[in-house]
Amino acid sequence: MKNLAACLIGAVTFLFVVPGMIYFVSVFVVWPINNERIRICSVFLILFGIIFMIWSNIYIIKFGRGCPVDGFGVALGDRTKKLITAGPYRYSRNPMLLGTVVFYTGLSLIFNSYSAVLCCIVFAAGMAWLVKTFEEPRLYQDFGEEYLEYKKQTPLFLPKLK
Repeated sequence: MKNLAACLIGAVTFLFVVPGMIYFVSVFVVWPINNERIRICSVFLILFGIIFMIWSNIYIIKFGRGCPVDGFGVALGDRTKKLITAGPYRYSRNPMLLGTVVFYTGLSLIFNSYSAVLCCIVFAAGMAWLVKTFEEPRLYQDFGEEYLEYKKQTPLFLPKLK
């Protein structure tokens, strides 16, 4: 029950509350993009972001045997019991956040708003700080040297281009 509630909190926050704020900014803080090609590309960003979010959630629940919702050092659900280094986690240590930021950026572009894109940049920076401050120390505490080795080999957000 605790994991279901945590997943619902995360889903509502990341799929409705934050996109609603992005829409609000794009409507009320007008700074239009006015480039149709960028708006068309935004559809691909949205799809990529959604696919990456779903893929990483499946991996964390199925293979990590835990819940993806952990905020400010407080677990809202059962923490993962196994360090995940496969699937989307072989490309990024935080593929869920990567997918979320790409999804939000796509929404901002489809809403035709530089202001909303700027909000995405601020969101990404804030989340990077939270990950470095709360999530990474917890992962080290939970998984020790295994996490440090994974951290050396895998970038925090953006996958390495080969």
